[in-house]
Amino acid sequence: MARSALILLLLAQAPDFEPLYRQALEQRERALGKDAAKTHESARDLGLYLAARGEYARAEAYWEPAVELADSLAGATALHNWAVAIAEREPARAEKMYRKALELRKGGLAPMDAELAATRLNLAELLLARGDAGAGPLAAVALAAFDRKLGAVNERSGAACGVAGAALAMKGDVAGAERMFRRSLAIAEKTHGPDSARTASALENLADLLAQTGRASAARPLKQRAERIRTGSR
Repeated sequence: MARSALILLLLAQAPDFEPLYRQALEQRERALGKDAAKTHESARDLGLYLAARGEYARAEAYWEPAVELADSLAGATALHNWAVAIAEREPARAEKMYRKALELRKGGLAPMDAELAATRLNLAELLLARGDAGAGPLAAVALAAFDRKLGAVNERSGAACGVAGAALAMKGDVAGAERMFRRSLAIAEKTHGPDSARTASALENLADLLAQTGRASAARPLKQRAERIRTGSR
């Protein structure tokens, strides 16, 4: 059974503590007021509990105390997964969640921990999308951690190479970007297969770099191969 499926199964079988969290929040609102520190802590607890169960839409009402007051590795995991769920449609909110998760994971995990690296990489992807130079250092540290913990050829290192390559290209380091894109392609071919969507994306990244740096003839076969993968033709 896949890890994500197992986690969902365990959550489904776990006791439902939501009524207790809601009761605590309501009691504190009545006794202390909505703006009291203890009330905010109860809102945090409810929000993170719902997020840990994957109920992000219901947790949304409590996202601010969840981010501001999260203080545990379990909270970091909930925020990280919550950010993954909303990153495409709400990148600004996802960034706040990733930054808080990163702060908590840096304080509680080893420097080269793979889950800490995952938060770094996801934050790097968000920053890269808006052209923020902070993406490069985050991706580089994440890549080093994945290589050390998971080996040189693994899916996460391949993704980190792609982000690092784009960040290097953005700052004008063509040689460094090409090196990262070629490694990303090699990893995609080995971990996902030569005809996978990941391989197509890696081919497109490398082809775009070559084309933009005056090497259209070298880029053309890569682009054509990516197009064949996308269309399912040979």
